[in-house]
Amino acid sequence: MQADPQEAQRPTILIVDDTPANLDLIARGFEREGVRVLVAQDGEEAMGRAAFVMPDLILLDIMLPGIDGFEVCRRLKTDERTRAIPVIFMTALLDIDSKVTAFKAGAVDYVTKPFQIDEVTARVWTHLKLREMQTMLAERNERLQREIEERKVAERKLLAYREGLEHQVAERTAALRESERRLEESYVRLRELAAYRERAREQERMRIARELHDDLGQALTALRMKIALLRVEFGHDNPTLTYHVGKMNELVDRTIGVVRGVSSALRPAALDMGIVPALEWLVKEFRAHSGIDCELVTPERSLDLDDGVELAIFRVAQESLTNVTRHARASSVHMTLRTRDDDCLLEIVDDGCGFAPDGVERDKFGLVGMRERVEMLGGEFAIASAPGQGTTLRVRLPANKLVEVR
Repeated sequence: MQADPQEAQRPTILIVDDTPANLDLIARGFEREGVRVLVAQDGEEAMGRAAFVMPDLILLDIMLPGIDGFEVCRRLKTDERTRAIPVIFMTALLDIDSKVTAFKAGAVDYVTKPFQIDEVTARVWTHLKLREMQTMLAERNERLQREIEERKVAERKLLAYREGLEHQVAERTAALRESERRLEESYVRLRELAAYRERAREQERMRIARELHDDLGQALTALRMKIALLRVEFGHDNPTLTYHVGKMNELVDRTIGVVRGVSSALRPAALDMGIVPALEWLVKEFRAHSGIDCELVTPERSLDLDDGVELAIFRVAQESLTNVTRHARASSVHMTLRTRDDDCLLEIVDDGCGFAPDGVERDKFGLVGMRERVEMLGGEFAIASAPGQGTTLRVRLPANKLVEVR
């Protein structure tokens, strides 16, 4: 059977007095106030009931049979179970010493007999309210203490988690830095390899061009001279021989022209005179073979550039004009070579169909090769284009800087 909630909320007081009339008067007064009343007529009974019921307040007479009220109060205050129960003394003792002894024993108030029941109930209600507030305060303090402990535990867990997270972040940061370092080393090695590859390629082109020009060119020239001698010695009386000798001469001349063209494509002789003559030769050849108008603007003074820089400028210009011929459908090209501070700048602009740089295949127009050639010399490569708006290519190279290849 469950207890009535209202009954459980009613305050309980224990009245201790050896006079039945006093007990009856006080009990009836508090019962009218809705207070549960327990009674005891001596000290031993009072302490037993107090420990068992745990009343909210005790009204205690001093003059009791056996143990007096002072001793009862002292014992109640030394018992952990009853220490917090407020005690109000009711007595006919009016002397100061008795009052001092009562308060020293642990009482919260002192009512003298004869008393008015209204005064007693008023004092009791005051102390019950104080008791209620003290209980609420203690409960709040206990809750706060629990919350503090819980927060301390959570804080310790959070601190441990943060330390673990910081350790993980530190480890991952170190791993990322190591990866970046290795990536940078790989990038440097790739640049060095690209530079070495490009240099080897150019050296091979120069070797082949020299062999074509010197060995094959000389052989063709000697062959032409032999054919001429053959005509002189035997051609007068043999028209058929004269005809075939003429055809052989034409074939040798065409072959010499092809050899010179291949040799110039591999390594233009004009490069030996500097970048400006080489670009002039390139533009002239471009006009002749494509029929597209091409304007070249260069500095009036000669440029003193490293061989690698000159070669990079020439190859980029050569590849760009090849793209114009094959893809741009342009009617004009404007090429500018100039210097600024310690840099050499090349700009090539055409009025062709243009393209979307992000939408083309990775190296459809040789863009990767041009970019690598420029960047391995410490330069910058940029291209701007859009469908129907032509194409602009810009290159910046240090005028006197080469990447060391190990």
